Amino acid sequence: MAVVGSRRPTPYGEAVAERLGADLAAAGVVVVSGLARGIDAAAHRGALDAGGVTVAVLGTGVDVVYPAENAGLAAEIVGRGGALVSEFADGTPPRRGHFPKRNWTMAAISELVVVVEAAEGSGALITAEAALALGREVMAVPGSVFSPQSVGAHQLLRDGAGLVQNARDVLAVLGRGQEVLDDPLLPPSRLGLAAPVRRDGLLGHLSETLPVTAAELARKLGLGFAEALARLTALELEGSVLRRGEGYVRKLRRE
Repeated sequence: MAVVGSRRPTPYGEAVAERLGADLAAAGVVVVSGLARGIDAAAHRGALDAGGVTVAVLGTGVDVVYPAENAGLAAEIVGRGGALVSEFADGTPPRRGHFPKRNWTMAAISELVVVVEAAEGSGALITAEAALALGREVMAVPGSVFSPQSVGAHQLLRDGAGLVQNARDVLAVLGRGQEVLDDPLLPPSRLGLAAPVRRDGLLGHLSETLPVTAAELARKLGLGFAEALARLTALELEGSVLRRGEGYVRKLRRE
């Protein structure tokens, strides 16, 4: 199945994509995505973290990784038994017109497409349209009514796409056994991810002035995105960290 969405997701969307990728891979589902920044990369990482198989469909030749920052992720996908797939010849560079074709390929090789977050006009919606044209199932994850990244997914839900609240919803459509999952996509405080909070490992990477995103912290500490976000949320609730824009800072100490 394909997991697709925004290249600039909210922390919520990125955490959902990673958890969906992990839970579905753990259930034996091959997770397909496009190796792009954001939702795609999170879904691939989740599948790999769960020891599953994931396939990246490229808008370039298979020997040209785009974006270049995901070269390590691409190598890990192949090294862990997955694949890089492309309809383009080796050496083909990224071109704007290639990515809608890439999205059709993703839909064609998947039984089902899940849109996690997508702004109006997002490329993820092209994948959904391709899936419908090819007779595939389309599902979507609801998001915040205040976020422009939720507009596309909410439009799909209004038009009849299946609602995804957790991986069980997807497995039911795929006809897979649901007993393999234990409460997927619960809030971070109930995932067992927030405790214990390793203050020396996390707070030591936070400044009192310069915000650091959850994704940056996850990379620095070698954590899954969902785990890093859960720990930050726990620290925010106890008052040790503060949110600043898209990132977090350590709370100023008062003498």
